[in-house]
Amino acid sequence: MAQVFSEGTRGHEIQSITLANALAQQHQINTLSVPAPWRWALPYRLPGLGFSLGRQRPVTAASPQLIISTGRQMAGAARWFKKHHHPQAKHIHILNPGYYFSDIDQVLTPEHDRHQYPKSIQFRGNLHPYSPLWFKQHVHSKTKRQNQVALLIGNPGQAYFKQQFKSDLQQIQDIYKDTELTICGSPRLDRASQDYIRSLKANHIWLNSNDGDNPYQRLLVQSDKIFVTADSINMMNEAGASQAALTLLARDYIKSKKHHHFIHSIEHRLSDFDGLDSTAPLPDPVLQLLENTDLLERLELA
Repeated sequence: MAQVFSEGTRGHEIQSITLANALAQQHQINTLSVPAPWRWALPYRLPGLGFSLGRQRPVTAASPQLIISTGRQMAGAARWFKKHHHPQAKHIHILNPGYYFSDIDQVLTPEHDRHQYPKSIQFRGNLHPYSPLWFKQHVHSKTKRQNQVALLIGNPGQAYFKQQFKSDLQQIQDIYKDTELTICGSPRLDRASQDYIRSLKANHIWLNSNDGDNPYQRLLVQSDKIFVTADSINMMNEAGASQAALTLLARDYIKSKKHHHFIHSIEHRLSDFDGLDSTAPLPDPVLQLLENTDLLERLELA
C-alpha cells in the first residue's frame, strides 16, 4: 500500500498518483493543509512542524510500504511522517526536493530541470497516466468526425494574450475552418485571461467548472491536431503522448531555461502550424522508469 501526500496542487497530485498506481496495488491520498510559517519553510525544518502535521495524521488500516510525495512542501511533510510514524516505508519523492535529504530513499527528477541530485533517477517531462494502454482503453470514445482540433492553454502570461493570442487563434480558425475547434484552459488561468479568451467568441470553450465537464482527456483521445501553449510542460508532455499532430504556441514568450530544455527534447514530435502529420507519441515516462532504470531494485520491489 502507498501513502500519497499532497498539498492540493493538481499537477503534483497527478504525478504522485500515477506513480502510486504503477508501484502499489492500492494507495491512499492525504491532502495536507500546512499553515504559515511552516508552509513557507518546508522542506526545511522549523520548530512546531510536528504539531501542525501530527493533527492531520491519516488513519490507515495497514502500514504503508511506500510514501510518495511531489514538490518541495510535501518533501518535508512526507519526510516528517516517515520519521515519526512509518519508518519502515520507502519514501519516493518526485521533483527537486529543495536540498539534499539523506533519508529520502529515492528521488525522481525531470531531465529538463538539469538538477544533479545524489541517488536521483531522471525521467522526461512529467509522470502522467496517459500511457499507450490508457489510449487503447479510451479509443472507443473517439468519434468519426475528421480533423478535430484542440487548443490547450496553460498560463502563458498577459504579454502573449495582448500581443499574439488573437492572431494565433484566427490563423487556426482560418486553416481549420471545416473542423470542430475546442479551447480548453488550465485552472491556473486568471479571471482577466479567461474573460479575454471568451471575448473572442470561439464556439467551444472550457475554462472552469462552470463550463461543464472538463474535456481535457476527451481531447487527448479525439483530436487530430493539438495546439498547446509552451508554458506548461505537463500539457506539452501529455499532448505529446497522444496520436495527434502537435504544435506549440507562445514559444517566444517563455523565458524559462528548463522549459526550453524540454521543448528541445521533443522537437522531433512537433508539427508545422498547418501540419496534420502523424508522428510517434512520446514514450511513456512511467514505463521507462520501470523498464529502463533500476528503480524497482532500489526500492526492493522487483
